[in-house]
Amino acid sequence: MIGNFKRNMGYIFGFMSFIIMIITGFLPLILGEKVLSGWWMISHATVAPVFSIFLAVGALFWVKSTGFGFNNGSESKCAKKIVWVFLILFIPNTLSILFSMNTWFPSATQYSLLSIHFYTAIAMFVLAGLYLNFSHNKK
Repeated sequence: MIGNFKRNMGYIFGFMSFIIMIITGFLPLILGEKVLSGWWMISHATVAPVFSIFLAVGALFWVKSTGFGFNNGSESKCAKKIVWVFLILFIPNTLSILFSMNTWFPSATQYSLLSIHFYTAIAMFVLAGLYLNFSHNKK
């Protein structure tokens, strides 16, 4: 009982951090700013490690409950594939922003890394919406 409560709270906090990441990442750009800066950037960068930790822990719990294979568990195969693609996209999303913050690369490469971060974030947002759609459909 206590374990399920902790797991559910982890899912809720992870989901809340994902929503905050979406708001702080996309809202300034929708409002017309060219780059993320100021309090938007500080909020986004502060919530990012929290989101990363909850995503990693949530992914472990998800794999434990549904299994690695596509035939295990009660979720549809499409929903499972969406989660795996989301988790795989999280790797270049995170690494691109971490590498772009270092001076190891020239400006053009840093700009490319920021573009990778932006487009993988859009793909992850779309995948989250698709998951919500397909997770309700059973196999």
